Amino acid sequence: MAAQGADLSTRLKILFVINDLYTRGNGLAASARRTIALLREHGHHVRVLSALPRDGDDCGVGMPEYVLPPLRIPLVDPLIASQGYAFARAKRREIERALAWADVVHLEEPFMLQAVVARRARARGVPALATYHIHPENLTASVYLDRCALLNRVILELWKRAIFNRSDLVQCPSRSVYERVLKLCVRAPLLLLSNGVPLGEEMSGGGHEVGESSVVRVLVVGRFSREKDQATILRALRHSAHARSIQLTFAGRGPTEHSLRASARRLLRRGVIAHPVRFAFMSADELAREASSCDLYVHAARIEVEGLSALEVLRHGVVPIIARGPLTATSQFALSEDSVFEAGDARALARAIDVWIDRGPVGRQREARRYRCVGERYDIRACVARLEEAYRRLVFEGRARG
Repeated sequence: MAAQGADLSTRLKILFVINDLYTRGNGLAASARRTIALLREHGHHVRVLSALPRDGDDCGVGMPEYVLPPLRIPLVDPLIASQGYAFARAKRREIERALAWADVVHLEEPFMLQAVVARRARARGVPALATYHIHPENLTASVYLDRCALLNRVILELWKRAIFNRSDLVQCPSRSVYERVLKLCVRAPLLLLSNGVPLGEEMSGGGHEVGESSVVRVLVVGRFSREKDQATILRALRHSAHARSIQLTFAGRGPTEHSLRASARRLLRRGVIAHPVRFAFMSADELAREASSCDLYVHAARIEVEGLSALEVLRHGVVPIIARGPLTATSQFALSEDSVFEAGDARALARAIDVWIDRGPVGRQREARRYRCVGERYDIRACVARLEEAYRRLVFEGRARG
């Protein structure tokens, strides 16, 4: 049976270069897996240059065709592992084999592996597309240096010289990323294009029926880390007039989980909250069920390239409260000023929570209905179709259109 989307003359050989394609709970890897699966559905030949999964789980995309050995970094290796991530060693022989096969290369990260591949791809005349998937601050936040402007500028300049300037096109997943990269004056054209989310069947959400319960269910989704700033949510409960009616659920895992649990226990012990905070790592189906039954969704990340995990919740019809700041793009999904607060401001977050609780189930349900279609602009099928167009222009025309 013929594959959809690409005929024999336009099927491409696409090489994805990523250190760790198989980590779960990581938005970058999950986005890459979804894109790879759709490109294969469209008839393209997609191969992966990556390390093997540590636990043998190929996450449904198969093992890498070009296998790289793991890279162990003394002293910081435990920190990297705590983030649910791993680096791969740039093995010259595998890189050359992969480039000899590929029509086009997709660089998913701005690390040493991608720098080596970008240099070799340019030398061999293989076009490369690089995606700006992370900010320098995503890395430096783990060691409390995210506010060191000089360090982050130096890292960004290294990425520019080693990867972006050696690429033929740079994908910017959000407007805020586009504006930041534009100021770098990279040589390659820029493509403003979301990574996209799958738009499956929506489930009715937006809170409970009127009078059903006095408990307000608040959902938080994402990796537990400093830059995701779940700690601000717990601090906000100290300032909320409705803290004792809130049932808070954190869906995720990560290195700050221990401290978040400790803070949550203190809030309960001191009587600030009446319901224990729930911590759980959920599958996609479990998260969909949770989203469909919650009243509010809070996204407090202060460093976020796009924040697609928010869309996966909002499409079920949930009122969001989203942090706004210079390094986070997620507030682009908010449909009213009542659904945003300044990143890191616990009192402002408490006020926003109280506003939506005061409006009651009817007011929240009315607002929630507006969010069921908010993800249509970010449909991964449309995003991948534009990505295919970019690949084809690079391969067949030798140029890109930003």
